[in-house]
Amino acid sequence: MFSAHIGRHPATTAGLAALLACSLAGAQPPSEIGELFAKYKFKQDVIKPPRGILKHEYLVPMGPYFQLFDWDMYFMGVALSYDGVGKPLASSVENFLEFVDEYANWQGYTPREIAPDALWALPEMCKPFLAQAALRASLTLQDFSWLGELNGQSRETNYLKLAHTLAFWENTRRAPDGLFLWYNGVESGVDNNPAVSDVPAQVTEGVDLQCYLYREYRAMSVLAARLGKDGDAAGYRQKAEALLRLVQRRMWSERDGLFLNIDARTGQPVRVKTWTNFVPLWAAVATRPQAERTIRDHLLKEFWCANGIRTLAPEEPLYNPQSGYWRGPVWVISNYLVMHGLMNYGYQREAQELAQKTVDLLLRDLRATGGMNENYHPDTGQPAAGGHFLSWNLLAEHMQEEAAQGTDPTSIPAQ
Repeated sequence: MFSAHIGRHPATTAGLAALLACSLAGAQPPSEIGELFAKYKFKQDVIKPPRGILKHEYLVPMGPYFQLFDWDMYFMGVALSYDGVGKPLASSVENFLEFVDEYANWQGYTPREIAPDALWALPEMCKPFLAQAALRASLTLQDFSWLGELNGQSRETNYLKLAHTLAFWENTRRAPDGLFLWYNGVESGVDNNPAVSDVPAQVTEGVDLQCYLYREYRAMSVLAARLGKDGDAAGYRQKAEALLRLVQRRMWSERDGLFLNIDARTGQPVRVKTWTNFVPLWAAVATRPQAERTIRDHLLKEFWCANGIRTLAPEEPLYNPQSGYWRGPVWVISNYLVMHGLMNYGYQREAQELAQKTVDLLLRDLRATGGMNENYHPDTGQPAAGGHFLSWNLLAEHMQEEAAQGTDPTSIPAQ
């Protein structure tokens, strides 16, 4: 399902509608949410043609957005992989890599957000999803050769530039204890996460960041092996395993029964209960006993709600379910990652329930407004942010199928 061949550079963006129609024609009958996605042409609308400094077509959230964002493009690309569409994700990665080693003094730096007219969000780094995105795109295209091609006018290949993005984290964002640091909450994507310090910046060792880098090392290992770089592949596997063990040892709080961020200034845990504490479940970083305590003592208690997963525990002082952004409201992306975390540790019934809640939540909005919201009140399901938002919401089309069948398009193949 996740490797339908469409060639290295299929037709054009203009031909995407026909391509999607052909893909869906031979698939199972679409669900109601799939039919609504098709009715409103959501999948076509998230792909934009080259413009300005973005030299390749790219994935962009609908709504007021025109920029290329890091993890948004990855998860939209995951959703499009069901239709055999891989080129927009590959070319989004190429857009990010155009700026690696070209426009900054730091090896491997590229901003988390690029607009057609300028680099945005400096000095925040692109989240470590580029290798994962390159892997997902290559699997969908059934073609890894583009990674060996020179990037733009550079003398470096796409693969080498990907390697340098990981070197950036290692060279500039590693704390003395070996863990990695977020610059601030906005860089993390969970913009106002109270578990990440903004002032001062670059002091928070994020649980979620370590998990993304663990997966990034694993993805790079697969890419290296596919390109015949066996030495690189082994090196990235070793780095992934070392980081896994470090997270299990340093970031797990037996007292709290939860993975917690660490303040690098003091070495002490940041005792804030936020949904990012559950990312080790999605990345399969947690040991079985750690996962059991996390799920039993926290996920299925404070965070479980009528419409999915709260993004902050109600007992936290900053909890605001109506307008708190990441401080309480339900998001599709957190529901999705937690669903797969539950599946990873054998909680199939709960995963299916979470998938159903997510789909029902979006269907109510789609039927009423013809669009979806960025986030929702955890108890009432009322929209809690800007309307007609579309990004990783596309993942909801196949959530019930994934929960029922145990499939995961974000999984990284074993070597």
